[in-house]
Amino acid sequence: MVNGDVARISAPVFNIQSYSIHDGPGIRTTVFLKGCPLRCLWCANPESRKAAPELMTYASRCTGCGACVEKCPRKVIGMVVEGDRATAVTDRDLCINCGECVDTCRYKAREIAGKPMTVEEVIKRVLRDRIFFEESGGGITVSGGECLLYPEFTEALLGEAKRNGVHTAVETCCFAGRDAVDKVFRYADLGLLDIKHMDSKMHEKYTGVPNKTILDNIKYIYHDLRIPIYIRVPVIPGCNDSEENIADTARFVVEELGADVPIHLLPYHRFGESKNESLGNKDVFKTEVPTKEHMQRLKETAEGFGLKTQIGG
Repeated sequence: MVNGDVARISAPVFNIQSYSIHDGPGIRTTVFLKGCPLRCLWCANPESRKAAPELMTYASRCTGCGACVEKCPRKVIGMVVEGDRATAVTDRDLCINCGECVDTCRYKAREIAGKPMTVEEVIKRVLRDRIFFEESGGGITVSGGECLLYPEFTEALLGEAKRNGVHTAVETCCFAGRDAVDKVFRYADLGLLDIKHMDSKMHEKYTGVPNKTILDNIKYIYHDLRIPIYIRVPVIPGCNDSEENIADTARFVVEELGADVPIHLLPYHRFGESKNESLGNKDVFKTEVPTKEHMQRLKETAEGFGLKTQIGG
């Protein structure tokens, strides 16, 4: 059983994904916490930005039955007819994300992203996958959003995982105070640490924050806390995919961390675009998916610094 005080600590969770193979070694269960201090233009999980629950709608699943219109307590859902097809549309400015319409939709055209979960609830769910961890050398990865926003919850969750003999990993943007870093990494076996851009001004342009705190925390986690780490770079065409930026990142790793720290280059994908539409976001970032040839060139650039480099997580 989970310790009583620890069991009641909670945080907003928007997904618990089994059989993850890109969030650390082996087969893992990834816990995605909701809420993030960054505003990356390309965010693959835009439903993770705000800590509060959010309504997501899927027009392709809507049959136009109107059940959600009748159920909505604030009457902010209406029907839009195009040709012979009717679709339920929500006024996002007036919606309070109560979820009443979700419960009444039989076609799963609506869902609420995010709900508070306790450490006890999450660890029970994670431990259902223990057999996969044991057979593959996997474990739990806490991601987001940003788990450093919830240091007490993440510390307690990872502590319970360690108590149950489960390997622990933390995926983070590293933008937080040192106290939060100390708590979150207390029970971490591995850090998956993001560097979005080595130029601080460009980092702020694309994510909303400069990168000094991030880089300082990365050095602290590796050198002072002595946690093994992977450096992960999301490769976004037109933003940070130049050979110069990858070379600068590799140089930072070699000079400030060490040549034994690997780099993972994560090619941009378009999953976030459809999620933005489901959230009703009007300004949706779009760019091209990097070609295999370009990713290979970037890989060779990092390898030129003597670093073990791979494409993908």
